[in-house]
Amino acid sequence: MADPPLLSVSGATAIIKDRLDDLPRMTVEGEVSNLRPPNASGHLYFTLGDEGAKLNVTFFSFRQKAQGEVPRFENGAKVRVTGRISLYAPHGSYQLNAERLEVGDGTGALLLRFEALKRKLFAEGLCEASRKRPLPRLPRRVGIVTAPTGAAVRDILNILSRRYPNLHILLAPCRVQGAEATEEIARAIELLNAHFGPDSPEPLDAMIVGRGGGSLEDLWCFNEERVARAVAASRIPVISAVGHEPDVAITDFVADLRAPTPSAAAELLCGRKEDFERALADAKDRLLKALRVAYAEARNTVRRHEGSALFRDPLHALENRAQRIDALDARLVHALADASARARKRIDAAQLALERAGAAVFPKAAQRLADRAARLDFALRRAADAAAARLATAAARLDAYNPYAVLARGYSLTTDAEGHVLTDAAHVRPGDALTVRLSKGALAVRAEGQAEPR
Repeated sequence: MADPPLLSVSGATAIIKDRLDDLPRMTVEGEVSNLRPPNASGHLYFTLGDEGAKLNVTFFSFRQKAQGEVPRFENGAKVRVTGRISLYAPHGSYQLNAERLEVGDGTGALLLRFEALKRKLFAEGLCEASRKRPLPRLPRRVGIVTAPTGAAVRDILNILSRRYPNLHILLAPCRVQGAEATEEIARAIELLNAHFGPDSPEPLDAMIVGRGGGSLEDLWCFNEERVARAVAASRIPVISAVGHEPDVAITDFVADLRAPTPSAAAELLCGRKEDFERALADAKDRLLKALRVAYAEARNTVRRHEGSALFRDPLHALENRAQRIDALDARLVHALADASARARKRIDAAQLALERAGAAVFPKAAQRLADRAARLDFALRRAADAAAARLATAAARLDAYNPYAVLARGYSLTTDAEGHVLTDAAHVRPGDALTVRLSKGALAVRAEGQAEPR
C-alpha cells in the first residue's frame, strides 16, 4: 500500500478549503451567541448554534450593504443566515460567510418591507382619516373579494344571508395565497369597480376584501403595494378583513374600515335584523307619544279660545280691526305732512342764515387778504434791501482783500525770472532779471546790488 503524500499544513489546508468552497450556498437557522460589536471595517462576527452543534458566521460589511436594510438582532435571537461555507486558513477553522440574514423564522425581511410600504403610503396621504368613507346603514348589494372556498367565504355568506336574506351578494373569486394571489386580488377589486362602481346601473354599496387566518407569509399578498393601491383607488367603500384579531395587513390602513376577521366584516356591514326591528319599534313608540302630547296641547288651546269674542263673532272683530287700521292710516298721513312741513321750514331757515352769513363774511375775508398781501409786499422789499446791503458789504470786503488795490496806493510787486514773489533782498544777486509790477503796467529791471533802506 502506497504511503499518502506528505503535505505541509498550508497545503493540506488549501485542499480542504477547495473542497469546502465547492459546497453550494445554504441557509442555516440557529440561535445567535458570541455576537461582537462591528469592528472598524463594519464586519460582524458571531456563532450560530443549536442543541447539537455550533457554526462560526462572518457577515462582511459589503455583504450587509448588498442586502440593504439588515434587521437588528442580538445574542439569543433566532436567525436564518444564507451564505457559503469557507475555511479561514490562519486559524484552521471553517465558517459560514453570510450573504443574507433574516431574523426569526424568516419574517424579519418581510416586516422591514411591511414598515417601508406603510411609511410610503402614509407619506402619500392614502391612509388619512379624511379619505375614509362611511358604510351604508342598509346595503342592498355587496361585493366579496376572497377565495371561493374556505372558512372565510362560508362565514361571510352565512352571516349575511341569516341577517339579510334579500341582500344581493356578488363574489369575485381569487386566490388569497401564493405567487399569483397578489395580481388576482388587485384585478378582482378593479373588476368590481369597473362593472359595479357608483356610475353603474346596479352599483355595489360596499366590498369585503380578505381571507381567514394564517402565517405572515400566507397573508403576505395583502401587504403588497399592488393590492394596497387597488384598495385605495376603489370607488366602492372597502372593508379589509385579513386573518384573525392580532393580524394587521397593509390593506387595513388604506381601506375605509378594518375588521378583525371576515365574520366581523359581515357583522359590521349588516347589523342584526332584530336590532333594526327593535330600533324601529322604539322610534314608533316615541313618535306615538309625541303625537299624543301634541294633540292634547292643541285640544286645550282650542278649548281656551272657544269662549273668546273672535270665535263668537269673527266679523265683529274684523270690523274693529279695519276701523283701527283706517285711524292709523289717517294719523300716518297727517304725521307725514306735518314732518314734511317742519323739514321745509328748517331748510328755508338754514338757507337764509347761510346767505346772511355770507354777506358779512366775504368783505372781511377780502380785507384780510388785502392786508396780508400788503404785509407780504413790505416784507419782500425789506428782505431785498437787506440782501443788497449784505452784497455791498461783501463787495467792499472783497475789494479790500484784492492785492492789486494795494498797488494803487503806490506799492509794487517784484518777482524773479521764475515768477516767484520776492520778499527778502538777500535772495537777489547782482545781475538777476526782475519784474516790478505797478498799479498800471510793469517794469523789467536788473539788480545791481542791495541798497540801504531810506
